[in-house]
Amino acid sequence: MMIEEVQACDESGLEAMMLHTIRTSVRMDEAEMAGVVANVLANMRWAFDHAQQCVHLKCVDEGRILGVVLVKNFWNLCSLFVEPHHHRRGVGRSLIEAAVKRCAPRNERQYLQVNAAPNAIEFYRSMGFAKLEDARVFGTSTPMALPLGAQ
Repeated sequence: MMIEEVQACDESGLEAMMLHTIRTSVRMDEAEMAGVVANVLANMRWAFDHAQQCVHLKCVDEGRILGVVLVKNFWNLCSLFVEPHHHRRGVGRSLIEAAVKRCAPRNERQYLQVNAAPNAIEFYRSMGFAKLEDARVFGTSTPMALPLGAQ
C-alpha cells in the first residue's frame, strides 16, 4: 500500500471509486445525494486545474486506487474516500496523516477543516478533529477541525 500524488490520468478511476463509495456508504435522500455527487466531482476537477493550491493524494495497492484525499488551499479537507471493502484497514488514516504532513508547512490557518458526513464523524474524532460549534452546516454534515499542531 502506497500513498502517492494524484495524476491527471487518475481522473476516471477516482470518479468511479468515489461514486461507488458514496452510493454504498452514505445514507441520504436523492436530492442531497445529487448535490454531494456534483460537489465531489466539481472539487476533483478543481484540483486537477489548481494542483499548486491543494494536496491531492491517493492510496494505491497493486495498481488499484483504494482511497483518495483532497485538501483545497491546504486547510479545506473537501474529500476523503476509501473503497468500502477497505474501510477500517488504515487507508483513511494513512491518507489524512500524509495530507497533514504536506499541508502543515503551507497552511496559513494552522488547521484542517472538514464537513463530515454522519457516518464519518467517529473516524474524524479518532483522528483528533473536533466539532466546530459556530461553523455553517451543509445538509447533514458536521463541521469539524483538526489543529495542525495536534499531529
